[in-house]
Amino acid sequence: MKPKEIEDQIKGLLGLNLGGVAPGSLPVAVGPGGGPRPGVRNPGPGPIGPPGPVGRGPPRPRHASPAPFGPRGGARPPGPFPRNTAPSPGQIPKNSAAARGGGAAAASPQAGNRADVPAPGSYPHSRQSKPRQESEEEEVEKRNKKPRTRTEPRTKNRKKSGSSIVTVEDDEAEGTQEKAAAPKHKEIEIQFAQEAAQEAAVATAETLEEFKPSEAVLGFLAGKYLYPLAHKSSKFPRARWFCRLCEYHCDNLAKCREHYLDTRHSRLSRTKEVETTLYHLPRPNKHHLDCLNSLLATVEKEQGLSTSDLNIRQAVAQSVHSLLQEHIQGCTVRLYGSSLSGFGLKSANVNLDLQITADQKPHLALLKALEVLHDSPEYLEVADEFTAKIPTIKFMTTTGLACELSLNNHQAYQTSSLLKDYWSLDPRVRTVGVAFRYWASVV
Repeated sequence: MKPKEIEDQIKGLLGLNLGGVAPGSLPVAVGPGGGPRPGVRNPGPGPIGPPGPVGRGPPRPRHASPAPFGPRGGARPPGPFPRNTAPSPGQIPKNSAAARGGGAAAASPQAGNRADVPAPGSYPHSRQSKPRQESEEEEVEKRNKKPRTRTEPRTKNRKKSGSSIVTVEDDEAEGTQEKAAAPKHKEIEIQFAQEAAQEAAVATAETLEEFKPSEAVLGFLAGKYLYPLAHKSSKFPRARWFCRLCEYHCDNLAKCREHYLDTRHSRLSRTKEVETTLYHLPRPNKHHLDCLNSLLATVEKEQGLSTSDLNIRQAVAQSVHSLLQEHIQGCTVRLYGSSLSGFGLKSANVNLDLQITADQKPHLALLKALEVLHDSPEYLEVADEFTAKIPTIKFMTTTGLACELSLNNHQAYQTSSLLKDYWSLDPRVRTVGVAFRYWASVV
């Protein structure tokens, strides 16, 4: 084979002799009007290679798949190809009128006027970005709401010392500041009332000028979590103030006063103050813990029941048991409550439980016990409370102890015995229990 024939064979295999048509691509047949004729394929060029026997047999059939790059200078054929930042020669940009109108690009003459319609699933896909459209009211409220900033710790103005202990002098200084701030608060309230009246007069006059409160009133309302609106709300067009604590709109200063005096706003304000105070409490150190332990031990010693007090109460129970056993056969009287568990205070009552046999009637047993206690000179001020949820008999001893006698209160006796067992396991349980009871009585 001659070199010229070999060169022609290579060019034919590479598609360089097809007039711009890539190997495997099938040009569309042209109809009488010059447009593509649907459903008919052109036969295309003949077999590649020089005519005559070459000694290699018949040429291989062409592949039916579309060309990977398309004709040079023509429109890019559809297919999942990488995105190009700049359009290639002959390619119609996305924002052109042809692309917007029918979605098809004009074909190049070399491509046989073939329409450049993107195939399903072709790349690049159209991005369907749906941004979240917020209402005007939400946007206004977002602008009006400022991010909550954590307040500075209370120790900012405190005297710097080697420890973080709050001294008595600091507490006295804070108390003096609070007393001095009370008259100022009243002055601001008077000024607030005056400016509210001025605002009402301006609104009645229907002038174009809006009333602007003073800086003192703005600071006073900011302390009540009420701030002026930066932008008007579409839902509340007359509102000029917004409460960030309750998320409530107010029209004028008078409405602001009604709102911050409302029960719900006051409750939320107190809750917010407690949360802020607890958040800024310093972490306890060893000195704090030692002081707390000493305080709890002092409360238990001064307010709790001592061993002698418990013995006296046990003696009262034994005395009532001996008295009632003579008149009610088979009955027993036992302690329960704080006098048994040891968690009571010195001022606690003596709780007594009357146990009777199954063959006795409860109401008759209570009436008999009331009669016996009333006739006994050892007990004073005997009175019945049979209409209560738990019928009891109340009386006083000659030593001044208040006693309550109930009937078959077995569940309370079991609870008191369990607390007594806890005390025997760890004495600190009683210390904490007595401290909580004393705190509850004080509060």
